[in-house]
Amino acid sequence: MKQAFTELLDNKGFENISVYDIANRADINRGTFYLHYRDKYELYEKYVDELLTDLISTVEMSSREREQIKNGIKRRDNDPYVQFFKHFQRYSHFYKPIFKYKGGKYFYIQFIEVFKKHFHEEAKHLNVNDEELKMNKELIIYSIAHVHFGVINYWLDNDMSDSPETMGEQLNSLLSSISSNF
Repeated sequence: MKQAFTELLDNKGFENISVYDIANRADINRGTFYLHYRDKYELYEKYVDELLTDLISTVEMSSREREQIKNGIKRRDNDPYVQFFKHFQRYSHFYKPIFKYKGGKYFYIQFIEVFKKHFHEEAKHLNVNDEELKMNKELIIYSIAHVHFGVINYWLDNDMSDSPETMGEQLNSLLSSISSNF
């Protein structure tokens, strides 16, 4: 059903998709669809939530990695920025239409909220001292969440022409240059 929904999303846009369309494309009857989901909105929201949960789990740092960052050691193995881009590459069939707003505002709102929560948690674990910051921490977190959204949007819009490794390096450099001004 998710694959059928994704194909329809790219072709028709969310508003023009019906449960009948999804069931027909998935080669199931509508009753089967309704056994799993209340409507197309629930399917969409659950899929978005599932993907964002997976995305956050790929970029979360372990306590060892946090300690390395505190000590100024750069992460080389399993770079979370590379994993971030690999996630979007793996699910690009879904994300490409979503970033073209064919799925409405839900994804955008969820993405920003999930990332703001993630960065709040990371700031807690890294013991970021609010008094040492030159800017409001909420503004910083809000901005960083939007930077992630914008960079992914750019990459998908350009058909992922750069590798996840290249994009991971570029995002890391961008965020480093931004944070050096705080």
